[in-house]
Order: sequence, then structure tokens, then C-alpha cells
Amino acid sequence: MGRPSPSPAAQALPPGACLTGLLLIGAALIGCNPDPGEPAEQVGYRAGTADATSGERGTVKITEVLWTGSSTGPGLRDRDDVFIELRNEGAMPVNVRRWFLIIDGVMQRGWSIPDTDLVIEVGQHIFIAAKSTGCFPEPDLLMPELTFPDGDPFELTLMDADERLIEPIGDTEMPPLAGTWDTVRVRSMERIELMFGGQGTDPQAWHHYTAAAVDIPNNDRVAEGPCRDYTLASPGRPNSPDYSGAFASGNLE
Repeated sequence: MGRPSPSPAAQALPPGACLTGLLLIGAALIGCNPDPGEPAEQVGYRAGTADATSGERGTVKITEVLWTGSSTGPGLRDRDDVFIELRNEGAMPVNVRRWFLIIDGVMQRGWSIPDTDLVIEVGQHIFIAAKSTGCFPEPDLLMPELTFPDGDPFELTLMDADERLIEPIGDTEMPPLAGTWDTVRVRSMERIELMFGGQGTDPQAWHHYTAAAVDIPNNDRVAEGPCRDYTLASPGRPNSPDYSGAFASGNLE
């Protein structure tokens, strides 16, 4: 099955939209519209509807964030070249059209994922990039307004089309939980890939990208040449191994 073409650009939510209320109330994550009308697909996921746009908490996870921007050499960094990776850990395919990404902390913004026919299969990774003209020429989805603070605290929350919480990652009072820019190379913030354990808000659940010697490279969606040499990330692919031992085994909670 070939890789879907990137969808049209996402649009930032307009001023005064329900997103503003979500940002203001922070962790409560309660919708601000007292009469939301008919849900997009309130029971679609539970009922097993194919191509569901609703979700259950934890069925889709944010598994990688490149908040640093890309690098093509010493001192050369493109702060606007960022991405977010999602992984379907549920039991059925799901479409994330019209889902929400909300960033909180020193920056407060939100975006709606554009309408798309892209279906994330069970166990599949996709990545959403700010542009396709940098180090990530073939993202699964484009979101030109996507941006991150440069090393300052942020929490990123994923919500489905019915404004139900899917999961938060990061912390509004801590620096990014992983990811680096050492003036030469950048490394993405990768999540430890386990079936159980490792909440997205746990620092131990994240690690810097590691250039591990594996039979199947996980950086093939980074452009060849200087990008791949200096931007260490695995967009749209399984994450690199974690050698910290922080989560050597999972739990059933």
C-alpha cells in the first residue's frame, strides 16, 4: 500500500473558537461550547465503524516530536522545520481528520488537523510536518502553522474531532522532556515504544533519538545528504531503541 499524498494545509482555528476556552482552562480540557450539536462520530470507534474519526483515550499516541527544527550542518538550523509523529495503538484503523493539537506553556496555540482520507492502520506511524521544503519532503500531513518554543516548557495535547481527550504529553513547567540542538546536530524527542506504561507526561517515557545500528534504518523519511547527516530523527517510522533502562518493562495500568 503506497504512502498517501500529503493533504492540504491545516488551518489554525479562528480567534474566539472553542479552542480558546480549552487553552484558558488548562488541564481540565472541557469544551467551551454549551451546545456542541451532533458529535462528529460519538460512538464510531466503540461500534467498530471503519475509518472512524472518533477515538478512545490512548488509542492514538504522540510518539515523536521534533521541536528543535532541522539542521544541515554546524550552526545551520531551520527552526520552522518541525514535525509531530502519531502512532495508532488501538484495535482498528482511525482517521484523525478534524482532530485538535493544542500547545500550552510559554506558548498557547492550537490547530485543527485538516480533512484527509488518510487512515492510520493499527500499529502504523504517520507524521505531521510544518513544511515539505526542508528535511522532510514527504510528510503524511502538512500543518504550516505548526511551531514550538525553542527549549522552553510546553505541553502538547491531542483531542479527537468530538473534543475528547486522547492524550497529553510534556509539561508546562519543565523544559522539553527530550530532544537536543548542540549547535551541530539536532535530535528528536522520541517516546519509548512499549505496549504498557510510560505516560506521555512522564519524563522517563522519552529519550533523545539514538543512531542505533539496526537492520532496517528508521530515518529513511529524512532527506538524504546534509539533512540526514545532521538531523537525527525517525519521522513516520518506529522509534530508535532507548538505552537508559528507565522502562525496561511495562505495567498493566
